[in-house]
Amino acid sequence: MDVAVLLFGPAAAAAGSSMVTVRTGTNPTVGSLAPLLCDACPAIAPMLPSLRFALNGEFAHPEAIVRQGDEVALIGLVSGG
Repeated sequence: MDVAVLLFGPAAAAAGSSMVTVRTGTNPTVGSLAPLLCDACPAIAPMLPSLRFALNGEFAHPEAIVRQGDEVALIGLVSGG
């Protein structure tokens, strides 16, 4: 299955795109996407420890299953006041 991962801020700048598509096996988990993203876009690999995955608009645990049509995004740390 192909999974499109939306990128924002520094991750999008490093990738040169607001989206990276990765090919997964069956029943991929959110956690299984990280190494695929590193292969598809090595420039974001150093940033991954400071990014969180979101699945359908909510932060997701690494064990969460990604289904066809789900929205997957990498969200950077945000601070504010």
